[in-house]
Formats: sequence, structure tokens, C-alpha cells
Amino acid sequence: MYTYKMMKNLKRLMILSCLSITLWGCSKQLDLSPQNAIPVSSLGVNDIPQLRTGMYATMEDVLFNFWFDFDKRGENLTGGPGYNVVDPVSMNASDADITSYWRGDYKGINTANILIQSVDNLGTGATATQLSYKGEALYFRALIYYDLVIRYGGVPILLKSSTDAVQRSTEAQVWAQIKSDLIASRSLIGAFSNNLYVSDQAVKALMARVYLATGDKANAITYADSLINYSSGKFALSTDSMSYSNMFTAGSTSKEIIFALANNSTANTHSFLSQVNDTKATWPYSPSAFTYKNLFSDASAPLIKVGDKRKAAVFSSDPTRIIKFPNGKAGQQLAISSNPIATPIIISRLAEMYLIKAEAQGVSAGSATLTSYLTNRYKVPPTAASVAELTAPQYQDLILNESRREFFGEGHWWYDIKRTGRTDLLTTLNGRTYLLYYPIPQTEKDLAGYTQNPGY
Repeated sequence: MYTYKMMKNLKRLMILSCLSITLWGCSKQLDLSPQNAIPVSSLGVNDIPQLRTGMYATMEDVLFNFWFDFDKRGENLTGGPGYNVVDPVSMNASDADITSYWRGDYKGINTANILIQSVDNLGTGATATQLSYKGEALYFRALIYYDLVIRYGGVPILLKSSTDAVQRSTEAQVWAQIKSDLIASRSLIGAFSNNLYVSDQAVKALMARVYLATGDKANAITYADSLINYSSGKFALSTDSMSYSNMFTAGSTSKEIIFALANNSTANTHSFLSQVNDTKATWPYSPSAFTYKNLFSDASAPLIKVGDKRKAAVFSSDPTRIIKFPNGKAGQQLAISSNPIATPIIISRLAEMYLIKAEAQGVSAGSATLTSYLTNRYKVPPTAASVAELTAPQYQDLILNESRREFFGEGHWWYDIKRTGRTDLLTTLNGRTYLLYYPIPQTEKDLAGYTQNPGY
């Protein structure tokens, strides 16, 4: 009896440890993919709070792992003092980062699935709090499938921890599962109270993004508008350079943040500054010459926009640094962070809701929405009349340019290009449109016999 109890507790401790500390540190014990996963039969009601804590920690690992990926592939970044970027859009099935993204995502999905199953196993005995944890897990599962489908297209859909090999679903089926998870999450999650935890408003923000990506403009408008006009007054756009910069400091209470991961564990750090603004001699990424020179430039045609307030929070006189993520060294960022290592991993911001709504509305209805947003971003913003006079292509150019400015360094740009079909904005693509889908990692293809995406 004593030996059995010790073994059971040891097994539980190993599972919880792998969920709550750095993902890669557990790779030998928890090397999960769509072919293998941890059984949850030994987990009970008392494990659920620890599973939740582990889930949030794992999501930090998963999201930070590919944080700068879309900015690199979208030509926002070039190699910094410690790294060389030759062909930013190029990739192949044997690339280590392609495999890392895939495996990291499925480890995150498995973490969410374990929590979902653990709550489901309680049946009608699950409390409202436990059900809310399940709602959080459904949100995270949807978020990770979103990150998978926009990269790889159709991927295996795993809805429970399993040892079975699961083949790729279609892209449409993955999008449908994402929407299903988000709808289910909303029925379990409470209203916003803290930007560091999943809330109903965080779910709505992701729904707005998903509906825009799948062409459902009406729902994209509905969910984005619900955040813009949230009656509690807890969300508001930043109005100056300093308040914009403060969003990226440790423990930020900015009203623009809808949901972020705290990223404040001293045992499991994810250092933004070490990627783009290090205090050491080298770092991997610098702004590309084009973005450093042109990203925040003033414009006089087809409309006037002067004095972008975001520029001082993103770039300095040093063309090799991105100061958006502070490093704590005087003179090398705008807002000073109390703990530079603990830059929040921001998932949803109010600015995105304005841009989603304006894009989905189109120029005739969206000009007022867009003008309201632009008023907070420029010293001399465009007038509503000048925005309303734009042609449809000019209006799309304006929104894409604003998204590139707004979310520079936040992992949006490559997919903005892909979903709008604006491959003309990728100068290094050179007709290689197959690169708009990532290759299925060769190791995973060999293990499960997955079909490969065309072109690889």
C-alpha cells in the first residue's frame, strides 16, 4: 500500500512539474506530439488548481517560442548583432524552428486537454470555479489551434489526451473547432476583472480575430464592437507615447490590454529584451532598414497623418534596437520597467479591435471607427472626411499600414499579408507562394505519415 501510494504521488508530481515549469526542461519526460500524450487517470479534484497554474506557465512557453516569427518572415526584422537573416520567408520541413513550433503547440494543447478532461471527469460535481478553469483551457486550446492553422493549414485535431495517431483534419475543420471551443468557453468564463486571466472579454477578442480571418465580417464587427464599447470603462486606447510604452512594462495595468500572460516567474523566464534590445553585446533581431526608416514616417497623400506617437516607444536613435520591450538601462527605452525580464506576453489589445472592426466594416462605415482610433495615435491625425474619401484599395493599404505600425514586434504582420492576399508586400517572396503555408515537420510526417503541404 505504501509503495503504491508513493508511486502514485511521484507520478502526479512529475506530471504537474512538467506542466508548471519550462516546456523544454521537461522534453525528455513530456515529449508530446499528436501521437502520444500523458494519461490523466491518476489526476483528481485536488490536482485541478495545480493543473491550471501549470497551464498558464506552459502557455507562456508556447507563445514566446514563436513570438518574433511573423515579424521576421514578414520582413519587419533583420539579423541583429548576434544573428544573420538571409532569406526571411524561406523554410523547409527539416528546419528546427518549424519542428519546435509544432511540438510546442501540441504540448500546449495536451496541457489544455488534461485540464478539460480532469474537470469533465467530475461530472455534475464540478464547481463553478472548476468549470471556469475548463473554460480557460478551451480558450487556450482555441488560441493554439489558431496559431497552428494560420501556419500549417489543416492539422491533427486532438480533443483529449491520447496515444493514438491522429491524421490531419482539413483547414475548414480546424477553424470550426476553434469557433466551437470559443463558444463553449464563453459559457463557462466570467467577466473581465484582471488582464492576466482569461475572461469573457478575452474570448470575445479572439473570436473577433477568428471571424475576420474566416471572412465572417458581421461577427467580427459584433465581437470587436463589444470590446470597444465595453460598458464598464475598463478598456481604453493609449493616448501618448509614454502610455503606449507602459503597456510593455512588468505588471502593466494599461487599459488597452484585454489579456496578457504575466511572464513574471523567476524560475522560467522569457526575455523579450534579449531578442531585440539586450544589455549585452549581441542580440538576434534588429529592425529591418526599411522599417526603421519608414514604419512611422509622416504622410501627406492620400491623407495627412503626422507625428506618430508610437515611434518614440518603439525606436530610438540606435537603428539596431527595438526599444518597445524595455531593457532597464537608462537611455535605452522610453518607459522604465521595474523588472525588464517580465515583459507581459500580450495576447489581445483594444487597438486590434478597432482595426478589426474598421476592416470588416469597409471604407463607408469603417472610416468613423478608424478615425476614432487614429486620433489617439497621431499628433495630427487624418480627418474623418479624408478617410471616407479613400478608395477600397487605399483603405486597405491604410489599415495594413496601421496594423504594421501598431503591432510591430508582436507577431501579427506575416499573417496580415497572408489573409489579405497582399503578397506584393513581401519583397523576398519572389513568387514562392507555397511558403504561405509552413511545411509539416519532417520528423512528424515520418512518425505519423502526414501528407506534406505543396511545394516542400
